[in-house]
Amino acid sequence: MELYLVDKNGNRLGSAKGSRHTGGLLVAPAGSAFEEAVERGNVFVGANQTTVVTQAGLSATTPALTLANRLASGKAARLWYVAVGSLVAPTAAAEIWPCLGDGPTQAAVTETTLATVRNMKTGDPGQAPGVICLAVATLPVAPVAIGQLGIQLTGAITVASALQVWERWYNGALRLSPGFNFSVQTSTATTIFCEYIYEVVDL
Repeated sequence: MELYLVDKNGNRLGSAKGSRHTGGLLVAPAGSAFEEAVERGNVFVGANQTTVVTQAGLSATTPALTLANRLASGKAARLWYVAVGSLVAPTAAAEIWPCLGDGPTQAAVTETTLATVRNMKTGDPGQAPGVICLAVATLPVAPVAIGQLGIQLTGAITVASALQVWERWYNGALRLSPGFNFSVQTSTATTIFCEYIYEVVDL
């Protein structure tokens, strides 16, 4: 599609890319990419309603919150935002990792308990088609860490003057293809809450 400049009488002046005589027209999104994604109606938010005690190190069991794209979903999950909080000090300092689970060569994630999920445009409850957010799950194999969200120290929360939420905006750039999963894991067993915001799109 090509855009054209016209005068007030509807006479075509030329291409909208313009020239030094006619000027030009810039067409750009009016809102942020995140706003546009929410407006499309396929952005979801899921969070733990109770704390989860993680394993010490990368593990297939008790990931804090799991986002799993089923193998035959025909969808991709775009991760927009991840947040982690804790109210209990660990026994030793803990690295907090965003983790990616292997794809279609592995078995499916064992879906034990669905997480509480809401559509960010409508507020309606319910999981996205083919992409499942799980409060309790078992992964087919231990995932790999793909970054760092933060480090949790051992100081008592009754002493700390403020509590930190570890967060990361991926802005939709991290995509889970069918068969892949995403979870938060820790190097030391600890008690955490998680939140994921993600978009489900066609492949």
